[in-house]
Amino acid sequence: MEEEIIRQLVDLPFLPSSKTVIKTGFSLAKPKPDDVLADLGCGDGRVLVYAAKNYGIYSVGYELNPVLVRLAKREVRWNGVDGLVDIVESDFFEVDLSRFSLIFVYPSPKITRPLSLKLLSECRPGCRIIVHDHALEGMTPMYEVHIPTGTVHVHKVYVYVI
Repeated sequence: MEEEIIRQLVDLPFLPSSKTVIKTGFSLAKPKPDDVLADLGCGDGRVLVYAAKNYGIYSVGYELNPVLVRLAKREVRWNGVDGLVDIVESDFFEVDLSRFSLIFVYPSPKITRPLSLKLLSECRPGCRIIVHDHALEGMTPMYEVHIPTGTVHVHKVYVYVI
């Protein structure tokens, strides 16, 4: 069991999304007051805090790393959005995503195929999926935006609609 968790943490590293990427993704996905957001691999909780503060939507963050779970919970408390955000220590591949209308994910390239299959099989029609950097396999984005960083890397933001 411990070896599996270590493998998962290596395959799913913590790479935070910048405020510009988060803001761009949400502006393209156009959150509505009745949306329910899932952040798959929520890391330090920054996406959840942004969604709660700027759109007032209920959000659930799934994170495998217990250190990041504690950090995300602290960020949620410090930002005063505890009533709108839940953090769950879990492998998001083990979670049913059918109740969510909006999903944010910064996937590792290693998981884009299985993640695409999971999203296609579980998400309801109309669900919007914001993806940072690594396009989902077998799916065509409704929007694709490139954000220069001033370095060699250019962030990509994809929004898919089921």
